[in-house]
Amino acid sequence: MSFATALNDYLVSEIDRQQIPGLGVAVVQQGQIVHLAGYGLSNIEHNVAVTPDTIFQSGSTAKMFTATGILLLSQDGRIDLDHPLTRYIPEGPAIWSGITIRQMLSMTSGLGNFEEVFAPAPIHDGVVPINVWQDHSNDQLIALAALSPLLFQPGESYQYSNIGYVLAGIIIERLTGQPYYELLKERVFKPIGMATAREATWFDIVPNRAAGHSIETGHLTSRHWTAPTLLRTADGGLYFSPRDIAHWLIELESARVLAPELLSVMFEPSRLKNGQPAFNNYSLGWENAEIRGHHKIRHGGTWDGFRAEITRFPAQGVSVAVLANLQEARVAHIAQAIAGFVDPALAPYAPVEDTNQAATINDRILLRAILTGHPAREAFTAEAWDSWSGNGWFEQLIASGGVNCTNSSLQLIENGREHGESVRHYSLPTEYAYHMHWLVRRSADGKVSEMRFSRT
Repeated sequence: MSFATALNDYLVSEIDRQQIPGLGVAVVQQGQIVHLAGYGLSNIEHNVAVTPDTIFQSGSTAKMFTATGILLLSQDGRIDLDHPLTRYIPEGPAIWSGITIRQMLSMTSGLGNFEEVFAPAPIHDGVVPINVWQDHSNDQLIALAALSPLLFQPGESYQYSNIGYVLAGIIIERLTGQPYYELLKERVFKPIGMATAREATWFDIVPNRAAGHSIETGHLTSRHWTAPTLLRTADGGLYFSPRDIAHWLIELESARVLAPELLSVMFEPSRLKNGQPAFNNYSLGWENAEIRGHHKIRHGGTWDGFRAEITRFPAQGVSVAVLANLQEARVAHIAQAIAGFVDPALAPYAPVEDTNQAATINDRILLRAILTGHPAREAFTAEAWDSWSGNGWFEQLIASGGVNCTNSSLQLIENGREHGESVRHYSLPTEYAYHMHWLVRRSADGKVSEMRFSRT
């Protein structure tokens, strides 16, 4: 069976299994497009098929482009990544003066997220509600963001933050005199051939635009309406097609417009003040992970009834983008599977037989203790405890959210021994339609000597 036939069969089966209306897929290998296709329907009501030119919503994959915009301005000498946020938004609260632009883009600023509501609601537990039915000016967005207390001191931990990227877009507009997406059109989209990439919109006529969907109580529904301004903020407000993203992946593989040093800064994992890496090895608009020892750079996105995944394996020269018009689609898993079709070494982990249920129960108890903030020191070797407790790793894991330690089941995907220690590798489902990988190594006395978490 040919590569194209096997890949097509797999994608058609995933659409059926996950109830996904439609998928757009782009695969680039060594700077060349090896697969570009659409599957299923972009619009169920009108029975319109997905094509390589169907327009999808970016969700948070737009963050890599917002970070690119800031880096371009840094390259121009118009912004410094290590300057304080208040240099560019001086009306911000005093607590923002310790936040740098780099920390804001790397999710280490202490800024959090708005809570999305459909009507005015009071602030609860320090989380500021934002009414997604109401348009907001930049000044109003800044004022709302300013109400949120910092979750930690800048540079001391990690928290995924949409607020930080909303502010980054506002900074770009202040420096250039135009919305952040206009800078991207001029400096990125047009030069590299992303012909249809643009800001999200309700009112413009957008040829080939897909309709977003969600699954509610087991039934497919249409997306909800979001106020025009909130549809296009810099944390996730772009439209693009599989063909557009194929050109983006080619640019990242063999840059023509973006300077190599700019890409190097973009992909470098951020460091906390204590020198340790941030959770997920977050860089600037990308996460760094690995699969079977192979470096993986990725970001996902969810918004407005859509889900997106953009993944790169730099050593293999393989890049994959999967765009879906279903908010719950497991596109990260699909992207990993596609990479495995291109290079079998990149295939997703598969469950293995668990011949030691007692060990799994013990690990489940440990995980529950960690995620509820009560890990036992005696469960770790001295070195492992010092690493995790002394460097804020426990706090970063808890702050990353998504894992339900009471209902989620551990799925064993690797089991073995190395240098006299047991090594068990689990997949943990999360509430965000991706999986968290957890590798736990135990010494001969049963104590944890090493742990690693990563999202896929």
